[in-house]
Amino acid sequence: MKRRSGIAILLLAPMLALTACTPAATGTLGLLRQRDGSLEVLVRLCHGSVDLLELRAVNSFPPNQDGDPDGWTNVKTKEFNLPEPISGEGEVAMPFREQTLGKDVLFAVKAFGENAESGLFSASELAAVKPGEVLTPIGMFASDIYDSSDDPVVSPEEFERFAEDFCS
Repeated sequence: MKRRSGIAILLLAPMLALTACTPAATGTLGLLRQRDGSLEVLVRLCHGSVDLLELRAVNSFPPNQDGDPDGWTNVKTKEFNLPEPISGEGEVAMPFREQTLGKDVLFAVKAFGENAESGLFSASELAAVKPGEVLTPIGMFASDIYDSSDDPVVSPEEFERFAEDFCS
């Protein structure tokens, strides 16, 4: 019996350590295309505050394409310290130049202090967001509770409903 308990602990300990390293999302981010074509990061937190934005490559896009499927791993993560922490909700101009996004890479914007995340996007998907639309992480969560499809591009009003539902 002692031997089984010891083996179980040895097997479970690394899994617990890995889950402890990634905090649960406590908010959501939307990327709003302004009328002038610029992007704004909409920060909606359930609690706490954020003081850092990060643009991170998460995979190749489209996955399993011909060529170098691991090329995205060479894309450096970019960080931007916010001038002031954001608590609750706030907006900040997108601190990363859209033109610098690699065309065959899938990206995410993350906010830290607390943990919030945008939807995943490629350069072409982000470029397709029209003025007045918001790219969201709706499709990454159980969207059957929302009045939307899994389409990650929504109106600002639908993003606000999603953010409110996310925190409830």
